[in-house]
Amino acid sequence: MTTIAVETSDLGKRFGDFWAVKSATFSIKRGCVAVLAGPNGAGKTTTVRMLTTVLKPSKGYARIEGFDVVKDYLEVRKRIAYMPQDYGIPGDITPYEFIKYSLMMKGFSYFTARREAKKWIDLLGLRQVANRSGWVLSGGERRKMIVAATLASNADVIFLDEPTAGLDVESKYSVLRAIKEASKQTGSTILLTTHMLEEAQLIADQVVFVNSGVVVTTGTPRELLGKIPYKYKVILEAVDKKCLNGTKYIDLGDKIMVWTKSIDEARQITDECKSYNYSIRETTLEDVYLYIVGGEK
Repeated sequence: MTTIAVETSDLGKRFGDFWAVKSATFSIKRGCVAVLAGPNGAGKTTTVRMLTTVLKPSKGYARIEGFDVVKDYLEVRKRIAYMPQDYGIPGDITPYEFIKYSLMMKGFSYFTARREAKKWIDLLGLRQVANRSGWVLSGGERRKMIVAATLASNADVIFLDEPTAGLDVESKYSVLRAIKEASKQTGSTILLTTHMLEEAQLIADQVVFVNSGVVVTTGTPRELLGKIPYKYKVILEAVDKKCLNGTKYIDLGDKIMVWTKSIDEARQITDECKSYNYSIRETTLEDVYLYIVGGEK
């Protein structure tokens, strides 16, 4: 039995003359939480729609649990659960009913569906609204309801397209916690998309960076952080760029950001630029992404 849950090779999708995805090559191990990360318009959603058999690839191939998404699409659909970015729900159904009926349509027994619905309602913090009509739920509550139903499916591979979009801070972290819990409890492989790289750093076992329709690199968060030769970044406000003496920087408008290899180098820059409004932070996956795709001047 293969240890790879998701595998793609030179996967691409063209709409007319426009390539939404130019070349996506990556693999995801079974049982891990993977994040497809990149800016808006990078091709994340189109990639997921090919992997879930919603769109037919224009080139390359993809396999889910060893099954080809084109030739074996019916087998793929038996093994996945998919939450689209723009998923809507009827307004006259409650979170409890929605999750319960979703599971029953997946083949769960009535009593198992009831039990699982209650469990995931608690895990997503929906107990107070579990029996309220969808008409009176907030957008965030409805989104958590959809996430709960998708995670509860116990599918081999679960796809979540921007699951935290539009959520407040507390709700966002409850969703991220539920995703990790689902992976741990069920062994499902979970692939989610996001443009928020701090989420990827918090939750991912594996990160796949996408830019302009191309997968540019992949690895664990630790492996990716090792691909940038810097450990710190300095953000300076209201300084003359000449003080940097040729050091590369990223222009943030009223601020500039400089990467450094040591804390001493960071402090030296603040001293030389005579900046009183500055911050020094450790590098993150955002810095890795910027470094790989460009952005320095």
